[in-house]
This record gives sequence, structure tokens and C-alpha cells, in this order.
Amino acid sequence: MVSVTAAQAHAAAKRGHLRDLGLPTMFGAVVLLVSATLLLGANISALRGNLAQVAHAQQVVNKIAELETGLLGEEMIVRGYALTGDASFLRMQRSGAQKREAAQNELARLMAAEPQRADQVRRVMDDIARHVEIFGNLAGNGPDKAGIVARAIVDPSVRDNMRRVRTGLRQLRANELDDLGVRQREITEQLGRAFFLAIGIIITAFVLGGIGIWAAQLHHPQKH
Repeated sequence: MVSVTAAQAHAAAKRGHLRDLGLPTMFGAVVLLVSATLLLGANISALRGNLAQVAHAQQVVNKIAELETGLLGEEMIVRGYALTGDASFLRMQRSGAQKREAAQNELARLMAAEPQRADQVRRVMDDIARHVEIFGNLAGNGPDKAGIVARAIVDPSVRDNMRRVRTGLRQLRANELDDLGVRQREITEQLGRAFFLAIGIIITAFVLGGIGIWAAQLHHPQKH
């Protein structure tokens, strides 16, 4: 039987310690992988929330554009009928009013999710209601009453209301676009952080896992 030298004993002891570390190291790798999975899950959940808010802001901007188009269309139709008396303008007025009302109601519904802008939205809706009332009353005036339409359109109070409506909608759109920009930047930063953190954890987990497997496979030298 060959005796074991001190160097061999020391090497064997070292391999024994490394082998004992194999299982804890692999367990640590598994924990890191689970942590990476949970991290990605949390970031995906937050990302969905931000994407939903981005979609909301885009919907608001689209409805504001529809509402602006509808209000301007009603003004043009009233003027067109007063100048020409063409009955097709009245049909367009009824159709346009339905679309404008639908856009207005949808905008109000969307903005209900933004209580921080409740006062701003209320002022805009009040100005729109006044605008609709004014041009709704003027809608049936043909060429024989064109003077009534002309005087109403140049009336300072009417013009001031028209200005407030346009300004209010522009400000509302600007606020939503600001929010949209913030959310898009947050999404970009969030994706970057999640990517690098996850990659770092996964690489570390694989390195630890490899070390653990290598350590677990170490054997004590056989005695002869």
C-alpha cells in the first residue's frame, strides 16, 4: 500500500472543500435564475402599465383632433348654408353634429381617468357646449338671414368663445403629448435596465452553475 504524502492529503482536502461547495453554489445559481425571472416579470407588468397609459394618451390626442375637426366643420357648414342655401349643408350639419358629439363624449370618458385635469376638462367642455349652442341656433339660417350669421360670427363674445375652445383643446393636447413623451422615455429606460440586469444575473447564474457542477464532480484520490 502506497502511503499518502502531505501534499496529496492537502490537495485531497482542498478538493473535498470544493466538492462540498458544489451543491450550495448550484443552489445559488438557481436562486439567481429565479430572481431574474421574477425581475423580468415585474418589469413586464410595469411595462404593460406604461404601454396602457401611452395608448390612453394617443386615444385622447386622436379624439381631440376629431373634436377640433367636428367643431370647425360645424362653423363652415353654418357659413356655407347662409351663403348658398344649399340643403346639403343641413344634412352635413346633422351628420357632423353626431360625429362631433360622439367624439366629445368619448373624450370626456377618456379624461375621467385623469382626475388631475378635471378642472381643465370641465372648462373646455363648458366652452364647447356654448360653442355648440351658438352654431346650433345659427344652423337653419339661409341666405335670407345671412346677416344674422355674419353678425353672430363677428360678435366679440362669440369670437372669444371660439378662441377659448381652440386654446383649451390645444392645451389639453399639449399636456397629453407631454405625458406621452414622459411615458415613452420611461419605457425605453425601463427596457434598458431590465435587459442589462437580467443579462447580468443570468450570466452570473450560469457561471455559478458551471462552477457548482465542476466542484460537485471532484473526487477524492483513491488510496492504494
